[in-house]
Amino acid sequence: MYREIGMLNSIGGILLTVKIISAYENIALNKPAWQQYPYQRQQWGADKAVDGRYSDRSAAGGQCTISANFAQNATWRVDLEEVLSIYHITIYYRTDNAVWDENNGYTGRFLGFSVYISNTTDKNDGILCFKDTMYTRATIPDNVTIECVKHGRFVFFYNERDREVTYPSGYSMTAYNELCEVQVYGCSTPGFYGNTCLLPCPQNCQEGYCNIVDGSCLGCIPGFQGSRCDKKCDGWRYGADCNISCGSCLNFGQCHHINGTCLNGCDRGFQGEQCSKECPEGQYGNNCREACNINCGVPNRCNRVTGECQGGCKPGWKDVKCDKQCDGGTFGLNCAQSCGVCFNEEQCHHINGTCLNGCDKGYQGIDCTLACSDGLYGYNCQETCNINCRVRTTCDAISGQCSVMGQQLGLSTNNNLYPSLYGVISALCLSIALNVFFAICFLRNRACNKSKPERKTPKELPTEHTAPNTEIYDKVEDNAGYQELGQISQLSHYEKLH
Repeated sequence: MYREIGMLNSIGGILLTVKIISAYENIALNKPAWQQYPYQRQQWGADKAVDGRYSDRSAAGGQCTISANFAQNATWRVDLEEVLSIYHITIYYRTDNAVWDENNGYTGRFLGFSVYISNTTDKNDGILCFKDTMYTRATIPDNVTIECVKHGRFVFFYNERDREVTYPSGYSMTAYNELCEVQVYGCSTPGFYGNTCLLPCPQNCQEGYCNIVDGSCLGCIPGFQGSRCDKKCDGWRYGADCNISCGSCLNFGQCHHINGTCLNGCDRGFQGEQCSKECPEGQYGNNCREACNINCGVPNRCNRVTGECQGGCKPGWKDVKCDKQCDGGTFGLNCAQSCGVCFNEEQCHHINGTCLNGCDKGYQGIDCTLACSDGLYGYNCQETCNINCRVRTTCDAISGQCSVMGQQLGLSTNNNLYPSLYGVISALCLSIALNVFFAICFLRNRACNKSKPERKTPKELPTEHTAPNTEIYDKVEDNAGYQELGQISQLSHYEKLH
């Protein structure tokens, strides 16, 4: 069954003539009604606008609601008793059964009206379906249909005449609600749609309500989106209308589409079910399970995500987390100091540089940076140079060998003397002594000859070419101890000593 009515589409107030399927029910019929300023006579109470009668639209007919005179605003509402899906609202205004034109005195009272739908008794908690801003006394119809595809419990008719506002020509001086009938068409059972109200709304529609025409949700339950709320939140969002951002879930994972919890835990630097809380001071990493290193320059203070220490490291430690000891022969602050010569080239203590197992050969001191003192050598300088070294305080600090000068003089570190060397030295010394002796004698002979009187016998006077007496040389050569300089035929005096 169809009927033809004048329909106001949205807030713009455009009057359209459409055919409407009358399968939707008048869900306001005989429901509780209320008005702000009722007229003193009871026959014009708020309930008259929903009693289903509007054939007589005069005050005398007793079928209309009429408010008190001289009010600055007028409010009337009907309680649908539960939140229902609404398609359109039709209002029949008081005409007093007279011709409805610009000369009818009630047209000016109807101008400027508004219609609201709300879930509470306060219209401002709801939505505005329509506000008249375009009609005049000559154009406003006596019954209007307003399409308002919404859901709600209370439907409001509202008008006002504020003294501080200048209204268009033709508006009444005061506000009225003179309603002979208000019809609210929709589905009487929540959660259904279609012109027969037999189709269930999609499962994830907010509060189970959907567009009464096409079934699209008027809102989604948290965690879903789309016109029919059949898609879970994606793109790291969750909650109502998917307008809440996920926290820092592990590996940038999607949080739970409804409550935002991170199913696999938190990424580095965050904690909590929704991973929205930063790590407290002193903790870092996934779910804040790791503690900042005590060896940080500022103890237990580090980056909440990476664990990198603030203020560098304490002496003896290195790397961004200060979790590695100085090595490679270094120690101290920033591992910038070099170790001494530790035993077997071992690493010194990473903080103070001491050599835990002592020093290597040739060095001494707790950090093994001091060379051995004169006369000492070996590990920790605990060995003494050999007493047979030419210079007793001079030997190699590592091996203990006597100096090169001492070895040329026939000394050694193993206390063995070289017999042939001593023989050579002895013969050399004796040869030098004999040469000196003969030179002295030769000079003395010459001096004596000059002092004696000349002898005339030539045989007694040697000439310049006469060879010197070689008897002593012959005796030296006959000495069984020497054959040649450097060649020893018998044990020398020094050899007999040893």
